[in-house]
Amino acid sequence: MSIKQRRSYANYINVGTAGAADYELMGAGFTDLNEAPSAQTASKKYVNDKSATKSIIGYDWSTAYVTDMIKSEKAVEFICNIGEMQLIGAECETDYVIVDLDKKGTADGEFKARKFRVAIEVASFDNNDGEMAASGNLLGVGDLQTGAFNTKTKTFTVV
Repeated sequence: MSIKQRRSYANYINVGTAGAADYELMGAGFTDLNEAPSAQTASKKYVNDKSATKSIIGYDWSTAYVTDMIKSEKAVEFICNIGEMQLIGAECETDYVIVDLDKKGTADGEFKARKFRVAIEVASFDNNDGEMAASGNLLGVGDLQTGAFNTKTKTFTVV
Protein backbone atom coordinates (compact mmCIF):
# COMPACT_ATOMS: atom_id res chain seq x y z
CA MET A 1 0.00 0.00 0.00
CA SER A 2 1.35 3.39 -1.00
CA ILE A 3 0.03 6.69 0.37
CA LYS A 4 0.02 9.64 -2.03
CA GLN A 5 2.77 12.10 -1.18
CA ARG A 6 2.13 15.86 -0.83
CA ARG A 7 4.97 16.59 -3.23
CA SER A 8 2.97 14.91 -6.02
CA TYR A 9 0.80 18.04 -6.16
CA ALA A 10 2.14 21.31 -7.56
CA ASN A 11 0.26 24.50 -6.75
CA TYR A 12 0.43 27.55 -9.01
CA ILE A 13 -0.98 31.03 -8.50
CA ASN A 14 -1.48 33.66 -11.19
CA VAL A 15 0.55 36.72 -10.17
CA GLY A 16 -0.08 38.51 -13.48
CA THR A 17 -1.68 41.92 -13.71
CA ALA A 18 -4.32 43.33 -16.04
CA GLY A 19 -5.70 39.90 -16.87
CA ALA A 20 -2.38 38.47 -18.11
CA ALA A 21 -1.58 34.94 -16.96
CA ASP A 22 1.74 34.64 -15.14
CA TYR A 23 1.64 31.47 -13.04
CA GLU A 24 4.20 31.02 -10.26
CA LEU A 25 4.84 27.84 -8.29
CA MET A 26 3.81 27.99 -4.64
CA GLY A 27 6.77 25.98 -3.41
CA ALA A 28 9.64 27.65 -1.55
CA GLY A 29 8.33 29.50 1.47
CA PHE A 30 5.05 27.63 1.79
CA THR A 31 4.98 25.32 4.80
CA ASP A 32 1.25 24.48 4.58
CA LEU A 33 -1.33 24.33 1.79
CA ASN A 34 -4.36 22.43 3.04
CA GLU A 35 -7.37 22.05 0.77
CA ALA A 36 -10.82 21.96 2.40
CA PRO A 37 -13.68 21.13 -0.01
CA SER A 38 -16.24 21.76 2.79
CA ALA A 39 -19.26 20.06 1.28
CA GLN A 40 -22.55 21.86 1.95
CA THR A 41 -25.48 19.61 2.79
CA ALA A 42 -29.25 19.63 2.88
CA SER A 43 -31.38 17.39 5.04
CA LYS A 44 -35.03 16.37 4.78
CA LYS A 45 -37.00 13.87 6.84
CA TYR A 46 -39.89 12.15 5.12
CA VAL A 47 -42.95 11.07 7.10
CA ASN A 48 -42.45 7.37 6.38
CA ASP A 49 -38.75 7.35 7.41
CA LYS A 50 -37.14 7.27 10.84
CA SER A 51 -33.96 8.85 9.53
CA ALA A 52 -33.27 11.96 7.50
CA THR A 53 -32.24 11.93 3.84
CA LYS A 54 -29.16 14.02 3.19
CA SER A 55 -27.60 15.31 0.01
CA ILE A 56 -24.63 17.37 -1.09
CA ILE A 57 -25.85 20.66 -2.55
CA GLY A 58 -22.60 22.57 -3.06
CA TYR A 59 -19.16 23.37 -1.73
CA ASP A 60 -17.61 26.15 0.32
CA TRP A 61 -14.08 25.45 -0.96
CA SER A 62 -10.93 26.99 0.53
CA THR A 63 -7.23 26.30 0.97
CA ALA A 64 -5.43 27.40 4.12
CA TYR A 65 -1.83 28.49 3.65
CA VAL A 66 1.18 29.37 5.80
CA THR A 67 4.25 30.89 4.20
CA ASP A 68 7.57 32.27 5.30
CA MET A 69 7.97 35.81 3.94
CA ILE A 70 10.59 35.03 1.29
CA LYS A 71 9.99 38.17 -0.74
CA SER A 72 12.16 36.97 -3.63
CA GLU A 73 9.50 34.29 -4.28
CA LYS A 74 6.93 35.91 -6.59
CA ALA A 75 3.98 33.91 -5.21
CA VAL A 76 4.84 34.93 -1.63
CA GLU A 77 5.35 38.57 -2.59
CA PHE A 78 2.02 38.62 -4.46
CA ILE A 79 0.09 37.24 -1.47
CA CYS A 80 1.84 39.42 1.13
CA ASN A 81 1.23 42.56 -0.93
CA ILE A 82 -2.52 41.91 -0.75
CA GLY A 83 -2.41 41.93 3.06
CA GLU A 84 0.10 44.77 3.40
CA MET A 85 -1.87 47.05 1.05
CA GLN A 86 -5.22 45.76 2.40
CA LEU A 87 -6.56 45.15 -1.09
CA ILE A 88 -10.24 44.31 -1.47
CA GLY A 89 -12.66 43.02 -4.10
CA ALA A 90 -11.26 42.18 -7.52
CA GLU A 91 -7.81 43.45 -6.47
CA CYS A 92 -7.34 40.40 -4.24
CA GLU A 93 -8.73 37.82 -6.70
CA THR A 94 -6.72 35.63 -9.04
CA ASP A 95 -6.54 32.09 -10.47
CA TYR A 96 -5.09 29.15 -8.55
CA VAL A 97 -4.25 25.77 -10.10
CA ILE A 98 -3.68 22.44 -8.36
CA VAL A 99 -1.67 20.11 -10.60
CA ASP A 100 -1.61 16.33 -10.02
CA LEU A 101 1.90 15.32 -11.05
CA ASP A 102 0.92 11.63 -10.91
CA LYS A 103 -1.54 12.06 -13.81
CA LYS A 104 0.26 12.92 -17.04
CA GLY A 105 -1.53 14.54 -19.95
CA THR A 106 -1.01 14.07 -23.66
CA ALA A 107 1.64 16.75 -24.22
CA ASP A 108 5.16 16.94 -22.79
CA GLY A 109 5.01 18.57 -19.33
CA GLU A 110 1.22 18.39 -19.17
CA PHE A 111 -0.72 17.03 -16.17
CA LYS A 112 -4.31 16.76 -14.97
CA ALA A 113 -5.27 19.91 -13.07
CA ARG A 114 -8.06 21.84 -11.37
CA LYS A 115 -8.32 25.63 -11.65
CA PHE A 116 -10.08 27.79 -9.08
CA ARG A 117 -10.86 31.48 -9.03
CA VAL A 118 -9.84 32.61 -5.52
CA ALA A 119 -10.04 35.60 -3.24
CA ILE A 120 -6.83 35.79 -1.19
CA GLU A 121 -7.41 36.34 2.51
CA VAL A 122 -4.30 37.35 4.44
CA ALA A 123 -5.33 36.66 8.05
CA SER A 124 -2.08 37.45 9.87
CA PHE A 125 1.57 38.34 9.62
CA ASP A 126 3.36 36.26 12.23
CA ASN A 127 6.70 36.63 14.02
CA ASN A 128 8.41 33.23 14.28
CA ASP A 129 11.47 33.88 16.44
CA GLY A 130 12.33 36.97 14.44
CA GLU A 131 11.43 35.51 11.04
CA MET A 132 8.26 36.82 9.45
CA ALA A 133 5.50 34.60 8.10
CA ALA A 134 2.02 35.08 6.67
CA SER A 135 -1.07 32.90 6.94
CA GLY A 136 -4.59 32.95 5.59
CA ASN A 137 -6.89 31.29 3.09
CA LEU A 138 -7.50 31.07 -0.61
CA LEU A 139 -11.29 31.36 -0.78
CA GLY A 140 -13.16 29.80 -3.71
CA VAL A 141 -15.04 32.14 -6.06
CA GLY A 142 -17.56 30.17 -8.12
CA ASP A 143 -17.05 26.73 -9.60
CA LEU A 144 -13.76 24.99 -10.38
CA GLN A 145 -12.63 24.13 -13.89
CA THR A 146 -11.01 20.83 -14.81
CA GLY A 147 -8.32 20.56 -17.40
CA ALA A 148 -4.60 20.21 -17.97
CA PHE A 149 -1.70 22.36 -16.85
CA ASN A 150 1.61 22.42 -18.65
CA THR A 151 4.41 22.90 -16.12
CA LYS A 152 6.85 23.92 -18.88
CA THR A 153 4.73 26.62 -20.53
CA LYS A 154 2.73 27.38 -17.35
CA THR A 155 -0.58 27.34 -19.20
CA PHE A 156 -3.94 25.87 -18.22
CA THR A 157 -6.25 24.34 -20.81
CA VAL A 158 -9.87 23.49 -20.05
CA VAL A 159 -10.63 19.87 -20.98
